[in-house]
Amino acid sequence: MSNKVNRAQRRRLFLSSFIGFTIIFLLLGVIVFVLFKRAMLTSTDQALRVERSARLAGPPKQNTNKLQPFSQHNQQAMQAQKKAIHPFITTTLIFNDAGKIMNKSQLGSRYDTLRGITLKRTQEGQLHTIVVSGKYNFRTLLVKVPKSNADKSVAGRYLLIMENIDPQKAAMSNFTRVMLITMGVFWLLSIIMSIWMSRMTMRPILRSWGRQTEFVGNAAHELRTPLTIIQNKLEILLTKPNDKIIDQAENIAIANSESQRLQKLTQDLLALARSDSNTLQTNFEVTQVAPFLTRTVEPYTEIAASQGKKLVLAPVTDFKATLDQSLVHQLMNILIDNALKYSPRDSTITISAKLVGRKWQLIVADQGIGIKAGDRQRIFDRFYRVDTSRSRQTGGNGLGLSIAHWIVNLHHGAITVKENQPQGSQFVTTLPLNPNAGITPHRGKSQKRG
Repeated sequence: MSNKVNRAQRRRLFLSSFIGFTIIFLLLGVIVFVLFKRAMLTSTDQALRVERSARLAGPPKQNTNKLQPFSQHNQQAMQAQKKAIHPFITTTLIFNDAGKIMNKSQLGSRYDTLRGITLKRTQEGQLHTIVVSGKYNFRTLLVKVPKSNADKSVAGRYLLIMENIDPQKAAMSNFTRVMLITMGVFWLLSIIMSIWMSRMTMRPILRSWGRQTEFVGNAAHELRTPLTIIQNKLEILLTKPNDKIIDQAENIAIANSESQRLQKLTQDLLALARSDSNTLQTNFEVTQVAPFLTRTVEPYTEIAASQGKKLVLAPVTDFKATLDQSLVHQLMNILIDNALKYSPRDSTITISAKLVGRKWQLIVADQGIGIKAGDRQRIFDRFYRVDTSRSRQTGGNGLGLSIAHWIVNLHHGAITVKENQPQGSQFVTTLPLNPNAGITPHRGKSQKRG
């Protein structure tokens, strides 16, 4: 992926993430602000409704004359204390039908401030917020008192019950300032998070793109080589139409060998393509491991003998395991073929299996050239070969162990490579006895080898 495309894609991811975070933070801020504002006025509105109910119910009845002086004195003291704290905490304006304030004497010095308030009959029974003299904020409730009310001073008149909300306004102002600062901080955080998320999102895409580009390049190179050889040999045959087959047997044999190699490479590429797309249909079934290993290894004993090598299956204690026989058979073919390719004549290749707790291990040990520690970390990478020239001689394409690694992951297992004493390598495959049927590939951190 070019840098230009990478930057453009990262920019789009950044913008989408940033817009998403911004919308979320804005909605959250608006919701919190509205809920806080409503909560601030809830107690005030409740107090206004209680006052309205008390006014409509009339003056409280006194139980005894004895308590009257005390009650009046107590009421006067409370009013004096309230007035000392704030002149406009709770105030009631009494209007007549003409809209004139009737309790001027009760208001005292407050009348000069409140006289500009007019009666608005359409607001009867409604809660409103008003500003008086440009600095006092009140929550108001207009009440029409019936003429039958026991309190003759308010009967048949309009009461504008007012509750000062300056403290609430101040708190709301402070809260708004804090909210704006908080939103600014979160807005900056959203920019940072968007940049980080765009980079994190692009990282696996770029890694996958790089792997795909490398895979396509390697595949094209691997396919080009046998095709070129086959084409050259066929062109040679076309230049000598009168020759007999025996005269061109070597060229025909080389072309045939390269075509077989091309077929094997194509099959491996298709297997890897299925592994990437996760479209392979698996068939896990309970299997007697000992006879299964015997059937799989038996054809290779003759091949090994024809190469002057010995292939031995160590005695296996019979046990059952759930596995895909076709895939495990392919796994063993890859490991045995790999051991045969890199083992010298008169050497022995040993295959063994054993139980390890709730898992079982399949071990393929050879006495070949061995693998260096530095190469073991990459041996399961696609198209990776420890010795390119030697791999050409043995017909390797660097895909077999990658397929083996995929099969092991499909079984939720692990595959590692170890040194085989005194010489050679051991491929140790560890598989669970009872993996779940139809499992998806699990990309574990198995030790890679070369």
